[in-house]
Amino acid sequence: MIVRWLIGLSLGTLIIAATSPWFVRSYVPRQYDPIRQRVLLSPGESYRWRAEGYATTTIGPHGMMGRTSLPAETDSQTSRAAVIALWGDSQAEGVCVADSEKLWQQLQSELESPAGRDQLRRSPVQVLPLASSGDDVSDWTAELPWSEAGFAVDEHVILLCEMVDLMVPLKTPDERTPVDSSQIARMNQVTRCVPDFVLHAGRNLFTDPDTLARRRLRFGIGPVRSLGEPMRITFEDHVDRAAAERWILDRLVSLRDATTKPLSIVYAPRCPVIMDGTLRWEDPDDLLWGIVQQHAAEQSIQIIDCRPAFRESVRRGVFPHGFQNGRIGNGHLNPVGYRLIAREFAKRWKASQRGDRSLVNAGGPQ
Repeated sequence: MIVRWLIGLSLGTLIIAATSPWFVRSYVPRQYDPIRQRVLLSPGESYRWRAEGYATTTIGPHGMMGRTSLPAETDSQTSRAAVIALWGDSQAEGVCVADSEKLWQQLQSELESPAGRDQLRRSPVQVLPLASSGDDVSDWTAELPWSEAGFAVDEHVILLCEMVDLMVPLKTPDERTPVDSSQIARMNQVTRCVPDFVLHAGRNLFTDPDTLARRRLRFGIGPVRSLGEPMRITFEDHVDRAAAERWILDRLVSLRDATTKPLSIVYAPRCPVIMDGTLRWEDPDDLLWGIVQQHAAEQSIQIIDCRPAFRESVRRGVFPHGFQNGRIGNGHLNPVGYRLIAREFAKRWKASQRGDRSLVNAGGPQ
């Protein structure tokens, strides 16, 4: 019996090891980037994602997902490409889709396409994907000036998919997590030596999948504590609204103070979304987004609301969120969602190049 058990254990492990690239994400070495002043995935590596969507992403310089090179420098300023920095969290990062379908690639293609009947004179456009999973307004505020110094960025675009990313406390430079080079080296050694499926199994066993905090293994009997629905930021009366308004305005001012370049916020929440078997059309953060719309113009921040485009797509039966190996109609943005966002932004951007303020200022409360 023991021999059979050991043979089964070994054979089963070999089968899991051989098939794991089909089902398990990869773990890639990281390194400190002096320009972005943070730890990022190492350039030249390939990052495999399988949990939702089925894609492999090439890691470019400075942790750029899917872009393998920086824009070429030219001596002539007249032929220099306009450089647009794309910021956001995992929704903008786009590891769920192939490199050719990522948001930065679709943005670049849309911005370089002819602008309607008047055939606007086009200069080349280069989009730098600087979004990272888990980033929020505190990270964007810190990195905007660094990107301009390191990459000669001409314009910034922030993809905002959850209002909670705009409601976090801002961190001072002293509060940012210090870099421990020895710890990075140890983790990279483990990443290179231990198979991905073993790392993934250990991570699922010892950490909570939602918070990544250390999990307490439970060996007792009895009911398991159930987790409630994710908390959303709401306000009940004028006092809470006033506090939310001050909070949001403070973040908009911080973003504006971090750069003198043109700045746009593209709002692309999970709306509509299929939740608990029901198609929900309304955005629960509509009131908070309304505050952003109210004050963005004061800070010379352009806003673009993608919810109407998302709703129109869903009416046609095509969802901008979700994947077949996940939850259709819910989850991360898919290629359809990225295409809709790229078209909405390109429409406003080209209008601003022509000086058409009617389109530039479009996007009031929906």
